[in-house]
Amino acid sequence: MAAPTRDQALSLLAAANNHGDLTVKTSSLKQAKDLLLSIDPSLAADLFPYLLELQSSPESLVRKLLIQIIEEIGFKAVEHSPTLISVLLTFLRDSDIIVVKQSIVSGTNIFCSVFEELIVQFQQYGKVERWLEDIWMWMLKFKDAVFVLALEPGSVGIKLLALKFLEMFVLLFTSDIR
Repeated sequence: MAAPTRDQALSLLAAANNHGDLTVKTSSLKQAKDLLLSIDPSLAADLFPYLLELQSSPESLVRKLLIQIIEEIGFKAVEHSPTLISVLLTFLRDSDIIVVKQSIVSGTNIFCSVFEELIVQFQQYGKVERWLEDIWMWMLKFKDAVFVLALEPGSVGIKLLALKFLEMFVLLFTSDIR
């Protein structure tokens, strides 16, 4: 079997972005995700702009799937993901509650992962690499936006997820005095 190519990924992303049938869009997007996860992270990063074109999709299912893909790719290609993480901020203001909820859930998972990487790098090397500082800055912006969601009027489901994020944040930054 031939190795996945940039052209295959571009073709799938184009189908996900341009096809009229929602089933084809989601199927193409899932296949593109598999390809992006199977190639070198630096090559995958070159395709992120094409992936991010989907953030303006009128279908909330496509936007929700995009968030899930951002989460998965963000774990694998973390050094190349500041652009992807910025999309989570945009989706916190989406008109569809399901998209906002998925953004909080995925952002929470990414936040924990980035925090863990910060700790590991600092403990091992006494410093943090520049790319991780950039991602951390985006995560702090995400945190601030979720704090606002927790305090403003709106969906109970969104508020609950925002409060769960706040709980996780407090627990991460609370030292264990035992």
